[in-house]
Amino acid sequence: MHIEPKFAPSLLHATPQEQLEYFESQIIDHPHLEQAYNLALDCIEFSGKGEIVPIVGPTGVGTTELARMLWRYFRDVRTTVDENGQVLPITPVIGLEAPSQAGRIDADYWNRLLAEILRRGGDVLIDRKIYVPPSEFILTHPIPYADPLKRGVDTLVNATVSMLNRRQTKVVLINHADRLFPESDPAGSIRSQQILMDLAVQTSARFVLIGDYQLVRASCDRNNWLRRQNIVHFRRYDQNSEEESIEFSQSLIDLLAHIPTHQRLEWLSAQGAKRIYLNTVGCFGSLKRFLLLALQHSQRTGKKMTEEFILQFIPPNVVALEIAKEALIGEQLLLDVDAMEIEQLLSQDSSINMEIKGKGRMNALKSPAAGRGKFGRHRIGERKPSRDPVGDRHGKKRD
Repeated sequence: MHIEPKFAPSLLHATPQEQLEYFESQIIDHPHLEQAYNLALDCIEFSGKGEIVPIVGPTGVGTTELARMLWRYFRDVRTTVDENGQVLPITPVIGLEAPSQAGRIDADYWNRLLAEILRRGGDVLIDRKIYVPPSEFILTHPIPYADPLKRGVDTLVNATVSMLNRRQTKVVLINHADRLFPESDPAGSIRSQQILMDLAVQTSARFVLIGDYQLVRASCDRNNWLRRQNIVHFRRYDQNSEEESIEFSQSLIDLLAHIPTHQRLEWLSAQGAKRIYLNTVGCFGSLKRFLLLALQHSQRTGKKMTEEFILQFIPPNVVALEIAKEALIGEQLLLDVDAMEIEQLLSQDSSINMEIKGKGRMNALKSPAAGRGKFGRHRIGERKPSRDPVGDRHGKKRD
């Protein structure tokens, strides 16, 4: 497969750092990215108040790149005017990364996370200062004071709710959100669910959780929480589909065409494309990452980026194997069922109900205790003479 360059010729004379920055900034609108992006926008725009939008996919599929695209889409709106004509600063989108944790979600963890949301929203800083936009000399709306280092979770939740409403924040993007639901801490996962739902219900913001399949696995073990949300599955390319194999190869060639260097790869064999697919497990994020490493090494050493050269930088087989296992298990969690299964179950359920109802009627006609309460026993307060006689133990009535 011949690779025709798709970059400006002037980049061939740019510095190595400029070439790296250009390639790193390139977003190839491959079909799975475009599909996930449009579905995410639909879910964010049309989901109801209080709903969460999870975006999940295998490691290296490109969920972080998708998050950046969403952030850029929603950041455009900067200010709004209130009924008095005053310009109010707003923060239409907040993007952050869930803090790392040692397998436990406690109050301190959420103190850190809420404090970071407040920082990114521009209202409350860790050094006890209140942010005032450069264009404003007077704060135009009240902001409840909360010191993230000293106040409790409830106080910070209230401050975050107020900030999101005042700043008219539409979207809160949390990357690596699987960290909020560690499998080793069921109680902490439930805490994360409750706080996120409280924030979503009390604001107009849509909370978008971005992570790998652990996000689904850990949180769906209890009450099927994420399955009830508007979930976006950012899939890898499946080699078992001829159409997806072709799409992956075409997107691969498109990405290689944006490497702006004289040492760039000019030809890729079908066998080389297959090897790249297998070791990236069809994940475009991993593909771009290893090509960036190859470009850096080529610039440092001056070596030509041949097929043999770039294959040195693909993920090792052992890493690819673990990612493939994770992807297959995660995909099983999100598999849909055929409509025929629903129809068969409902038909079976209908016949069972009819049988139960029929038996129930017959038993009601035969039972002398019919109408006497649950399990055919006496109603509450009704005595049974043989076990609870009225009088003394000799059967004599008491005065």
